[in-house]
Amino acid sequence: MEALLYVITLFSLSALTVTLGESISIDCGSTGSYVDSNNVTWVGDKGFVTNGEPMKIPDVVKKPINTLRYFPTGQTNCYTNIPVTKGQKTLVRTKFYYENYDAKFSPPSFDVIYDGKHRDSIVITESLLNDEETFYFSEVIYVPENKNISVCLLRTSPSDNPFISSIEVYSLDTGMYDDLGPNEGLILHDRIAYGAKELISYPLDPYGRVWLALGSQDSTLTDLTTSAPSIDITGASNKPPEIVMSKALSGVGLVLSDQTLPLTGVPVYLVLYFSEPQSLGRTQRRSFNVFLDNTQVGSRPIVPVFGKATQFILRDVVATSASQIVFQSTDDSVLPPLINGLELYSISNTSPDSGGGGGDQGGGSTDDSEG
Repeated sequence: MEALLYVITLFSLSALTVTLGESISIDCGSTGSYVDSNNVTWVGDKGFVTNGEPMKIPDVVKKPINTLRYFPTGQTNCYTNIPVTKGQKTLVRTKFYYENYDAKFSPPSFDVIYDGKHRDSIVITESLLNDEETFYFSEVIYVPENKNISVCLLRTSPSDNPFISSIEVYSLDTGMYDDLGPNEGLILHDRIAYGAKELISYPLDPYGRVWLALGSQDSTLTDLTTSAPSIDITGASNKPPEIVMSKALSGVGLVLSDQTLPLTGVPVYLVLYFSEPQSLGRTQRRSFNVFLDNTQVGSRPIVPVFGKATQFILRDVVATSASQIVFQSTDDSVLPPLINGLELYSISNTSPDSGGGGGDQGGGSTDDSEG
C-alpha cells in the first residue's frame, strides 16, 4: 500500500493516566531530547543509525518534523536496536515530512521494512510546501521476536533518496488484536472515527493510534453524538478510545470504501466498532447487517448497545480498491445503520510457506463480541 496522508488539526489535550509497556519516540535527524506538548519524550536518533545525513528543514519550527535523516547512498539503510517488549504486540509508526528539503521539488518513493519482515511502500505525491500540518506515515502492528527491532528504508528507484522524519513505538495491551498470528503483521490502510470533527491521537488514545475524523459529507448521512454519560469499552478487546465511541455516522444505504487498497487485492483485517448513541424507546430498534463485498461481517445482525462498545472483526477476505462495505437494515429495524469507528489493515504473513510477503488468500474468518 502507499503511505497514508493525513492532515492534522492541532488542539489542546490533557494527559490520561495509563500503564503501558515499552514505548519510544525517535526524532530522526535530531541530536537532543525533549518533551512535547502531549508529555511525550522524544530522543535523537544517535545510537539507532550509523549512516545517512541529518538535516534541519529551513523555516519549519514544529518538532519532530523540523528535522529528518536522508540516505543518499546504499540500497538499504536501517535503524536498529530500537527497544520493545519481546513477545508483546507492538505498534510501530514511521512519519515522512518532505517539505522539499532537497530543493528538487520531486517527492521520492521507497519502501520501509519493519524488523526485516513487514514491508510497506512510501509513495509521496506532493511537495507539501509551507504546510506543517500534513505528513505521510506508515504503520504496522505485530509481535516482535526479540527485545530490539529494526526499521529499514529500501531504495526502489536510483534517483530517489529515502528519508525519514520520526519513528514511534507503542506496546499494546494483552488481548488487543488477539487473533493476530505470530508470523503476521497488520499494515494500516485506514483508521477512522466517524462523526468526529478533529483527528484523535495520543493521549486520547493511549496506545498511540491515530484516528482520522470523518463526518457526514452529504444530506443522506447524519453525525450523531452519544447521550450516555460514559461508554463501557470492555466489550471491545481492541480498546477503542471512548471519544471515538462517543460519535457516530448514520444513514440509510450507508456504503464505505477504501481507495488505498490495491487494484489486485490483498487479504485484509477489518474491525468495525459500534455503540448506540441514544437510549431507545420500546418501539425503537436499530439492527443491521454489514457485508464486505459478499462476505458478512459477524455471524448475526448488529444491534449497537447504548453506553457500551462492541466490535466485529472480519479477516482473511481479499479486498481491492473497488471493494465496498455495505450496511443493510434488517426488516424489523426502525432506525438506520450507524458506525462509530473502523480499522482496516492488509495482512502481512512471514511464515515459511507464505512467500514472505503477502497474507494467506483464504476464505474469510469472522469474530464478533459485545459488552
